Amino acid sequence: MFVSKRNLSRYSLFQIPLVCFTICSIAALLFALLGLGRPQVAVGVVLDLSSSTYGSTFNAPGTVMAQSVGAVRAYLQANAQLRQPNQVQVWGMRGRKAPKLTNDLSANSQEVEVALQKAIKGLNPLTLPEVPGQDDLNVPVRAAMRSFSNLSGGCREVLVVSDAGVEIKESTVAEAVANRTKLNFLVFGNQEAPELQDAAKATRGIYSFNGQGDLSQLFIDTFFKQFNSNLGWILFWLGAAWIALMWTLVLPLDRWVFQGYWKLPMDLAAKLALANALFWTTAIPGILWRFMGGLPFFSSC
Repeated sequence: MFVSKRNLSRYSLFQIPLVCFTICSIAALLFALLGLGRPQVAVGVVLDLSSSTYGSTFNAPGTVMAQSVGAVRAYLQANAQLRQPNQVQVWGMRGRKAPKLTNDLSANSQEVEVALQKAIKGLNPLTLPEVPGQDDLNVPVRAAMRSFSNLSGGCREVLVVSDAGVEIKESTVAEAVANRTKLNFLVFGNQEAPELQDAAKATRGIYSFNGQGDLSQLFIDTFFKQFNSNLGWILFWLGAAWIALMWTLVLPLDRWVFQGYWKLPMDLAAKLALANALFWTTAIPGILWRFMGGLPFFSSC
């Protein structure tokens, strides 16, 4: 590469990448500030209704069940503030039953909240008999996934609130992977659930263990924010800006660093400067794909 001593700003090899860097940086800032690129999200919430969540009095204040219902209500209230609210449906889990606590998937948060409160008040524990053995988590999870079948696109999230005394079959996890549904778990109590943790990892979902704490705040800070994050787009534009910056630095590196400071021959300096830009051009897409599970152009989930 022959580089004269003219001002670098007069070269198209400097001008074009600099313009691209500016555009990508502004795009990253706008996406971060305005929340552009947030995905369409459908959420199926599964609440554990077994006696371990409420003790002797069904849905008594302060019990895990009451906290779980309050957490869903907090999620719905935050959801109502979005320009494009999530579609939400709530299911119950008790033994091998999966009672529907709200109507079909709906983006009307107030409607879902009213239906949930009505369903909880109308539930009679005697109509939900205990079944010997563990609760069957596969029933409500598969029911939630079936409710996603009519969706044409968007992100599909199943959020389970339960203790560690549940099991999930490998076939259910495989079905979730095949249907691009993430399985997310909020486990309460004194014991972790490695099996559920593995299921979350396999589907790129979230696993959170909460021995004691505010479930409502956890719903908002961990699950709601993650489900509705446009971080993929922000990272994409930052990655594109970094690539453009590396091409912008080709001439400065060649002239000032490799030739000027290191005193390298002109040909070698040019090759090193170009190699640096080419390396980042190929590495950044791979890094983004590895940590995001894909590029936002193909999937925002």
